[in-house]
Amino acid sequence: MDIVLLNNNNRYFKEVINIYYKWWGSKKNTSYEKILSTYSNFSSLPHIYALIINDTLIGTYCLSPKDDIDNEDYTPYLANLYIKEKYRNQGYSKILINDAKIKAQALGYDNLYLHSHLNNYYEKYSFTYLKEINTKYGPKRIYKTKLKKN
Repeated sequence: MDIVLLNNNNRYFKEVINIYYKWWGSKKNTSYEKILSTYSNFSSLPHIYALIINDTLIGTYCLSPKDDIDNEDYTPYLANLYIKEKYRNQGYSKILINDAKIKAQALGYDNLYLHSHLNNYYEKYSFTYLKEINTKYGPKRIYKTKLKKN
């Protein structure tokens, strides 16, 4: 099992971009090319990570600077957490969420944020509800977790 940082030379990169486009790009009227260009700048966030087992993409997440929310007080975001359907309910979300916390802390962040419509899901991963805000895509529930200091 490996969690790898993807770039456009990685064989899983286009597969993840296709997942992102099918999952939310078409719903938000965002072109495939825009999604591709958003995630093709590897010197700064956003970064895409992929869980690979036996050469198979199991799931993915992104560390993003804002994830559709223009509030500089909240960064970075755990975004686009996705597990392929046949691998769900096997603990892979927990693995990716924990990895996101480690990666965000290694990048020097004290907190990690996310937004979701799910209730009582991210709390089991030590996220606490902060507030609901209105965005151009509707209301978003903001969650935060404090990253551990070494």
